[in-house]
Amino acid sequence: MIALLLMAMIVVAASTRLFLGPLPYFLTSVPAFVLFTVLRRKVPYISLVIAPLLPIIVESIALMMANFRGGFLVGDIVCLVTALLGLGEERPKERMIRRLGLSGKGSRNMVLSLFYTFGRVERIEKVNMSQSYAMVNGGSFHFSVNIPGSGQVNMEIPLEDIEEVAVHQSTSSGDLYYPSLRDMFLPARNIKLVGKPKIQDYFLVVRVGEEAYTFYEEPRTVLELQEKIEKEKELPGRPKQSPGEPTA
Repeated sequence: MIALLLMAMIVVAASTRLFLGPLPYFLTSVPAFVLFTVLRRKVPYISLVIAPLLPIIVESIALMMANFRGGFLVGDIVCLVTALLGLGEERPKERMIRRLGLSGKGSRNMVLSLFYTFGRVERIEKVNMSQSYAMVNGGSFHFSVNIPGSGQVNMEIPLEDIEEVAVHQSTSSGDLYYPSLRDMFLPARNIKLVGKPKIQDYFLVVRVGEEAYTFYEEPRTVLELQEKIEKEKELPGRPKQSPGEPTA
């Protein structure tokens, strides 16, 4: 129901191009497309594909009706870019679930967006991390790795092979950064240091034998992925008992 309402909303908003002036059209269509993009996880993937086409289709109809005015292009471009951003965020997730034989927004929402690197990390400033998408499905942990020259490569680790999955905290120091007038108009430099002399980062470490895979994101995301892996694998919340170690 929500998906139909969101789709109807942007269709109506794009259609206002045919009977409203440039400014009312901008004020109507842009908020609608922004809201649609924010709530993109609630709509089918096909709706995300159609959304960027709507401003183009409606503008083409307007041209055939000899109703062209340069002011409309501002609203068209903003709506188009906004819709493409939402599509770009969801396309890698859709590729992953299709590769696994899944479909639908429910499956797509199971895919988490994180940053990945190989090995253990002490400080995020010391490593180069690449975009990764991860999910737990079919008794395996699936994630993508960006390999130079090969692009995104899909990895699969059977849950039974995972020996450790834990969230590690890293604390690093830096010069206290104070916001400036520049930050109101441009991306803030050292945004993580605003008002914080120390930075705490959280990493999810998945260890398989001697190899460790590290994922970085906000704490809520890494904790969610840890919970999913532990729930499927039914890992205890403590280290495994060593052979020959007496029980308590």
